[in-house]
Amino acid sequence: MTDSSFNATPPPDFDWDSAYRVDARGLPCPQPLLAMRRAMKQVAPGALLHLIATDPASERDIRSFCALASVPLRRVEIRGSEFHYWLQSSNDAR
Repeated sequence: MTDSSFNATPPPDFDWDSAYRVDARGLPCPQPLLAMRRAMKQVAPGALLHLIATDPASERDIRSFCALASVPLRRVEIRGSEFHYWLQSSNDAR
């Protein structure tokens, strides 16, 4: 697998490193999605959330969730066997 980066929507001026981090490495499907949804309830609307997962199915799950729940997927990176997602929380996802 090659490392890649994808900006789902034009990125506003975010401080990517200060995002609320959810570490779901090693968790099987659907655990990364469930961990992300729990975290969405803990952060303020508009806050940036950084999900790290190693489950390849998370790529499909997170993209589908964001599309269905109208949650902005701001950035996606694949670093070796890790998937990194930056989502912007919204009232709809809570």
